[in-house]
Amino acid sequence: MKHVQKLLCFVLLSLYVPLPKALACSSCGSGGADPVILTPSESRKLYLGLGVQAGFVDIDSRGETRKSSGPDQKWLAEIAYSQRLFSRLFGSLVADFGLNSKGAQHESGVGDVSLNLRSTLVQPTMIEPEIPQVQLIASRRFGLGRSVNDSQKEHYLDVFGAGNDEVFLGVDTWWGMFPVLFGFSYLHGIPEAEELSDGPLLQGKLHRGIVTAGYLVQPELKLIGGVVADQRGPSTLDDVEQAQSTRRSQNLFLTLESLHPEADNFRLTLTRRGAFGEQQNAAEAYGLTLAWMSLL
Repeated sequence: MKHVQKLLCFVLLSLYVPLPKALACSSCGSGGADPVILTPSESRKLYLGLGVQAGFVDIDSRGETRKSSGPDQKWLAEIAYSQRLFSRLFGSLVADFGLNSKGAQHESGVGDVSLNLRSTLVQPTMIEPEIPQVQLIASRRFGLGRSVNDSQKEHYLDVFGAGNDEVFLGVDTWWGMFPVLFGFSYLHGIPEAEELSDGPLLQGKLHRGIVTAGYLVQPELKLIGGVVADQRGPSTLDDVEQAQSTRRSQNLFLTLESLHPEADNFRLTLTRRGAFGEQQNAAEAYGLTLAWMSLL
């Protein structure tokens, strides 16, 4: 009930004062938040993305690397639909389908589904470009995909989800009216328990920070890059805290995106998981995602 009340508060805040427009957000679908974003002139948009991750190296609780026991490659097809609800509020629904491979072995399955809301609270103007755009984020992930704890296949080839529902609340701040674009985002994840045979498993709360910088290569072509830092607290099994279960990871992304106002657009994103710094219970990997976005 507390999570529902928080989501309703975000919606009510977004309806308080109308804003004339909203600029592109900080991570713009590239940095670990919702993948599809509406610009001020857009009412609805369809998003299709296809990505692959490879070169996995596992990082244990002591921060030491070891050979990955999971898939060699993870393919992910993602579909999303975004709809403007009010002048300053839009939502999106995201679902995905995965394909994992290890040598000659392959397994496919459905992943998790997420419902996202974004509300613009503060909007800069040409007169005061130093004032950032500020958006509030509310999201819920539904853990429909099979998790590591429920895996029934060798090398976790049937794992496509987190295994639990989770609510995310956050803020996105973006200075988009300077020659160099920059901003930051913060997401706070509040997970729900996953029911296992040994009792309920509750993951630790998530703290995710995203720092982004970029510029317009051309009037209709944007290049942005950033750092995504994740930290998740210790998990508990049947109310007993699990030793060395804290997770830490620092990841990088670089995105090139077209900005045609009344046409289809494309986005190419390169990612590097476990790129630098202290890592714990995480993984190193390289990723590539190509996305197509179309106005409806």
